[in-house]
Amino acid sequence: MKLNPNNLKISTLAVLWISLIASGALVAVITIRYSYNILTLTYSGIGVFILLCACAALWWLTRRQTQPGQASLIEHAIQIGMVLGLLWIIEISINNFIAPPLPARDTIDNLFWAVITLATIALATRQTIQTGSFSDAVTIGAWSGFTSGALSCGMALVVIVFAMPFITRDPLNVAEWAARGTDISAPNMAAYFAYETLAGAFLHLVLLGIIFGTILGLLGGAIGKSFGWVLKMAKPH
Repeated sequence: MKLNPNNLKISTLAVLWISLIASGALVAVITIRYSYNILTLTYSGIGVFILLCACAALWWLTRRQTQPGQASLIEHAIQIGMVLGLLWIIEISINNFIAPPLPARDTIDNLFWAVITLATIALATRQTIQTGSFSDAVTIGAWSGFTSGALSCGMALVVIVFAMPFITRDPLNVAEWAARGTDISAPNMAAYFAYETLAGAFLHLVLLGIIFGTILGLLGGAIGKSFGWVLKMAKPH
């Protein structure tokens, strides 16, 4: 069975495709508008390369031969990722549009991070307990992380392109810009924070999304397997 639109809903895959393709377009706009030296052009190039790799991986993963039932599991994982991605979008929106002061901002960030982390582990653990498959937990973690990372990456890029005044009015950013002073080569505050935020966007996709999601899936699988082993040992022989 292949994971094509015949057995994986087009609308489910479209969320990932649209997020990745739109992110590529946004990176192009950011490069044209804010790039100011070879280093920032390199950062933009790295971002495009990451997106191309993500698109290639998505294309390959959705067309390779899989076990029966894998399509529904991946669809479920993507749907989980949509919810977790929405949480990241809310967190990014709070930081950029409301801009709470410290230490409240750190507390909010840690709260969202904890909820997303615990939810991923819990759902991966539950999947392993239900099916007895360690790989199912990894699928939940990796695909949900991929999806949430793509959505949060896209949101951060949207903020750069369409909401730069919010970034440049953020008191924490104003203080950082003033503190850096002559150490900054950027021609203006907007250009500097455009690439600071771009770096954060791709950290969301790669580190907090794909890598961290996979690790949490592994952890959930290990917990689920351990729980199943304990239950098995507890049963009277």
